[in-house]
Amino acid sequence: MTQSIDDRSRSMLRVREEARPDGSLAREIEFSDVVFDPLGYAELHEAILHGPLHIPLHGRGKVVSSNIKGVEVGQDGRFTTKLESRFTSKSIGLVRGGWLPSAMALKDNSIVFPDRCVVAELNNRLRGGLSKPDADPDFIDLFADSAIRINPLLFVLEGDRGQNPEPETIEGHLHEAVSKLRSALPKAILVASDAQGLKGVLGLIQDTQPGMARKHDFLTRLNSKLKSPIGRRDVQARWDDVLAAADASGVTRTSLAVVAALSTVVVPGGKSPARRLLKFDNRYSQADTYNALSDLRALELLMHIFALFPNEHVMLCTADKSMALFWAGLQASNFTSVHGRLSFDVAPQDLLPGVSERQWKQALTADVAS
Repeated sequence: MTQSIDDRSRSMLRVREEARPDGSLAREIEFSDVVFDPLGYAELHEAILHGPLHIPLHGRGKVVSSNIKGVEVGQDGRFTTKLESRFTSKSIGLVRGGWLPSAMALKDNSIVFPDRCVVAELNNRLRGGLSKPDADPDFIDLFADSAIRINPLLFVLEGDRGQNPEPETIEGHLHEAVSKLRSALPKAILVASDAQGLKGVLGLIQDTQPGMARKHDFLTRLNSKLKSPIGRRDVQARWDDVLAAADASGVTRTSLAVVAALSTVVVPGGKSPARRLLKFDNRYSQADTYNALSDLRALELLMHIFALFPNEHVMLCTADKSMALFWAGLQASNFTSVHGRLSFDVAPQDLLPGVSERQWKQALTADVAS
């Protein structure tokens, strides 16, 4: 059954059958208070984000109208359908449990953390909450419809010179983010966009700098061995190289950088999204490693927020499909933070194809690094 969805709706959803060949009445059902289930790695891998979006959708809501026998108005129900939208989804919402097209990931009181590319996309597409005439419709345009909460932390933290921003430049980055977001989304509520927010960014840079330095050393050690696609007979040797480099660099094996490097090793043909995320190359500059680690730091911050605020609806919004695929493939869950130390579970079968659960668990938990 092929179905379509009302593109301009987030909390309301209408599902319609296509016209039936026999001319009989097509079935239709409408839900309110809609919540979409996060999608996974396979759906994102297959999705064409820069064209009309066709993806499966699952979720729940309250029935407000229906011509389907046995379905009563007012009852809660679940739906499984296929989205066939004229909207693109160049920006992806990373949420607890997976991903969704940007605006479809919003819930009541959501907090959105857009990265630099998303802020630039909003600035290019919208002015005063209205789409520019030459812009094809995209789900991110729906951000303008409501007073969503936006935190510009990632924009500021990333900087624009391939390194941690200097303390004296942070205020300028924050002003730039606030200016662009207010111009594009006048209804948005900007949080942590004041002096206290600046203090928080400085603290994060200081807190994460030692770990970033160790991971920079880790990636630099591996680049010469992982910059080219790895032949099948070399997989075990390169796998061992990754673990040895982690131990030598003082990077814990549970680090996202280690999982990404192992994925680079085992996915055939150099086609792992983790490989694109880590940006291994013949000319592997400090800016390359910083940009890779900045993306991983953003995911780690997202998980910290999930651990510290388990009841908050938080979305990291990115235009980087490789980063989104890595997040979806990681299948991270059970986030906890004790004395500032984050712990979580992963189920990275999609990132580590052909590797048994026993093997990857042994590799990631046999941690001799400090």
